Amino acid sequence: MGDQRATLLEALQALYHHPDPSIRNAANQWLDEFQHTMEAWQISDSLLHDPSSSLEALYFSAQTIRTKVQRDFEDLPPSAPLSLRASLMALLMKFRQGPATVRTQLCLAMAALAVQMTAEEWGRAGVIHWLGQELGSQPEAIPVLLELLAVFPQEANSYKIAVRPERRRQFHRDLVSSVQDAFELLSSCLSGGSIQLREQVLRAFAAWMRLSFGISATTLASHPLVAASLAGLSSEETFDAAVDAVTELIRFTVSGSPAELSAHMPLVVVLVPQVMALRPRFTATVKAAQAEKKAQQGADVDTNDLEEEDEEVTKGMAYLFAEMGESYVDLIASGSSEALMIVEALAEVTSHPDDNIAAITFNFWHRLSMALTARDDSEYYATAEGGAALDVEWDRRLATFRPTFELLVSLVSFRVTYPPGFETWRKDELADFKSTRYAVADMLMDAAAVLGGQGTLRLLAQPLLQLAASARSGGSWDWRAAEAALYCIRAIAKAVPVSEDAFMPQVLLLLPQLPAQPQLIYTSSLTIAAFADWLGGSPSAPSLLPSLLQLLTSALLVPEDACAAAALALKHVCDACRRLLGGSADALLNIYQQVMSGKASFNLSSEDELQLVEGLSLMVSALPPDRLVPALDALCIPILTPLQEVVTAAQQAGSSQQFTSNQYTVHIDRIANIFRYGSEPEPLADVFQRMWPLLKAVFMQRATDMRTMEKLCRACKYAVRTCGRALGGVMGSMLEEVQDRYQQHHHSCFLYLASEVIKVFGSDTACAGYLGTLISVLFGQSVSMLTSIQAFTSQPDVADDCFLLASRCIRYCPHLLVPTTMLPPLVDCAMTGITIQHREACRSILTFFQDVLDLPSSLSGKQYRAAVDSVFLPRGATLTRVLLAALVGALPESRLTEVSYVLIGLARLYSPQVVQWAQEAAALIPSNVVTDGERMSFLQAIQSAAAGTDAELTTSIEEMSDVCRRNKKVMEAVQGALQPLHLSLAPVS
Repeated sequence: MGDQRATLLEALQALYHHPDPSIRNAANQWLDEFQHTMEAWQISDSLLHDPSSSLEALYFSAQTIRTKVQRDFEDLPPSAPLSLRASLMALLMKFRQGPATVRTQLCLAMAALAVQMTAEEWGRAGVIHWLGQELGSQPEAIPVLLELLAVFPQEANSYKIAVRPERRRQFHRDLVSSVQDAFELLSSCLSGGSIQLREQVLRAFAAWMRLSFGISATTLASHPLVAASLAGLSSEETFDAAVDAVTELIRFTVSGSPAELSAHMPLVVVLVPQVMALRPRFTATVKAAQAEKKAQQGADVDTNDLEEEDEEVTKGMAYLFAEMGESYVDLIASGSSEALMIVEALAEVTSHPDDNIAAITFNFWHRLSMALTARDDSEYYATAEGGAALDVEWDRRLATFRPTFELLVSLVSFRVTYPPGFETWRKDELADFKSTRYAVADMLMDAAAVLGGQGTLRLLAQPLLQLAASARSGGSWDWRAAEAALYCIRAIAKAVPVSEDAFMPQVLLLLPQLPAQPQLIYTSSLTIAAFADWLGGSPSAPSLLPSLLQLLTSALLVPEDACAAAALALKHVCDACRRLLGGSADALLNIYQQVMSGKASFNLSSEDELQLVEGLSLMVSALPPDRLVPALDALCIPILTPLQEVVTAAQQAGSSQQFTSNQYTVHIDRIANIFRYGSEPEPLADVFQRMWPLLKAVFMQRATDMRTMEKLCRACKYAVRTCGRALGGVMGSMLEEVQDRYQQHHHSCFLYLASEVIKVFGSDTACAGYLGTLISVLFGQSVSMLTSIQAFTSQPDVADDCFLLASRCIRYCPHLLVPTTMLPPLVDCAMTGITIQHREACRSILTFFQDVLDLPSSLSGKQYRAAVDSVFLPRGATLTRVLLAALVGALPESRLTEVSYVLIGLARLYSPQVVQWAQEAAALIPSNVVTDGERMSFLQAIQSAAAGTDAELTTSIEEMSDVCRRNKKVMEAVQGALQPLHLSLAPVS
């Protein structure tokens, strides 16, 4: 052991001080492995007691003890816990004055030990009483006691500590029952203590308040800890801790049902006045901050009489106001005079020049907006009289708060203005500004919910219209102010009704008159995009569209973001106004052809060009039949011509290898968008049939290139989805390509395209022949590839799309799969891959099992019961075992629900057998991992599910999963026991 201790010290020296990163990484790996050994207990303990140990050794040893108690406590012999407790207490006293990092790790270890040891082992009164007896009488131990009291409630529900669920719940109950003991200990530490001790008391009190839901508000209202918390708000040294404590007290008053708030009023009437008493301090802070900002902008401001607060104190006051507002928002929404005082305080916070401080209130305004506008009328409208009274009351509330929300609009809208010098911002500064803008946009929508879209638009449009009037009188445009106004107007687009005709026409008519500044063009374009739906329904649209389209097409020539915004706006306008653009269609197609030809100096990226293709596809689909076909040709030819040139050049060269994937896919993506957003099946099917020879040539030339094949299959998928059975003329040729190429190159995209074909053509009996051949080839090839979990892991896309295709077959054409010889090997394959860690592939496999197991219970699927039985009855025991392995560790906990659904489906279909299969599987779990009671509870839940009652199973599965995942050794033992010999399950990670 001495050698191992020396190696440990060498590894720590290397980790913290060696210049070579590879040496540091190796040392870190060794230290991690060391923490899993039994020797780590004794060596770490001895280093902590050794006065010569370095800070690095002390911290690592304390951390090791903490992690060992949390996860490896079961390794200790029965006699060890008491000696471990004694050692921890001695060490806590040794390090009571520091280092703080070491002491904190030891406190966490003691908390973990309290979870591991039953309450009886700490004495009949429990662990908190025990701590008070051990440490409460020693003045020098009070800081340690207070840190322990802060840590214990924080660990009340910790899942880092490897204990059974019932023991975790019991520990939580023990702590709840010890709240009074904790409060008495904390109260005893208040008298005569230093400021630092009072801060510790308040932090511990805040932590215990989260467990104090059984204490009466009357008791708390006069409690010395509550008085100390409120008094702490007056001291800069204790302010932060007092804010935490008062916050928890406020939350306590709303912790029950709304009906219980009246029971908490004795505490509420103590808290609210004390928090509101902070307002004069905050008002002074706002004045000082506003004066400082004006001085920075060059104004002559006298700041001599202004008192500044520490920024953290300012934030703390703002948080308290916001917490109070959010907690009592339903009371505030009643509009009483007392409530309006809180609202005024929060409006003052919103007015603070610091965006981060102002934003603290935004969630309150959102909740208040919801409280004023979202209502459940069901019980009130039971009678006409009740409904009328309700309407009167809600109108009164809205009228009460309308001035406040009008004020809010002015308080937040200025925050989106670009300041001078923004061009030189760093990326993080620009990101912060964008974040503020997004928050303001949300805030404006909350205001619009109360004020109405038209009323909010009036407030936001006035500054822009005033700028325009000034410009018409000879003044210059302030583009920053105009851009800010447009940004705010754009933010409320969804709230503005189509019937609004007072301000929107004026705003949109102004856009072409604004200065040609890139940022302003960008926001103007996005404003048009946001109001495209308004345009589509407005009587003003015919007069507005020509100038707006001119603005957008001109903006395509502006570099970077502006042209991208213009392309997006054109897409939205073409979508929303497609039936109004008949007269502009030829001009738009002409611009489109210029863009695609690359001859004009447009600044569009390939993604921006896709936006144009999307928009024009939507517009063209709305043209009358006599114009539709030539317009489709005008849409397709600029795309197909360059693709044909690439294909021809590759044919002439005898190889496509000299061409990049992008030279094909940039055109194929555009083709995909035509079929994705077009909506006329017959004309589009004719277009696809005409371009099929070209696409088939791409299949042949680029079969080895996965990226090109993915893009091509995607284009074909949208053609199948949009054209449906009108595409029947080329389906045979397309599916030949799919199955031939998949056998040669195994690209998963061929499977996905086949899934789309099955969805559209699966129920067509005329297609049964070639569809049956298709899936036989695809499944046969896939099963031969996916023979082990390693194969699944290395080809997750193939696994995902294979079982997506299988599910589609079960849903749309079960007759082509279920009664055939393809199903048994497919089920075996799915069982092999069920524990794949790839989320989407795993989900597809589990969905496939659900679909197969649900089929015989459906009205149309009863005929397949015998076929399903012949596959699942021989495999049921193994499948149940694999599912249990997945539930208790082989898959992440996030997939418990999906695995449970498969188990429920199996139980419903084979109720007598599943109970036996589950008994056999559960019996394999070692007895030192699960108790007989835990095993029996799980099996009873399976039996209930088999009888048709699923409610218990979810809870039971979570319990069993928790027990079997409680630490790495347990997981390895369980997975080793459950892993079927003939299946290669995923290793535990």
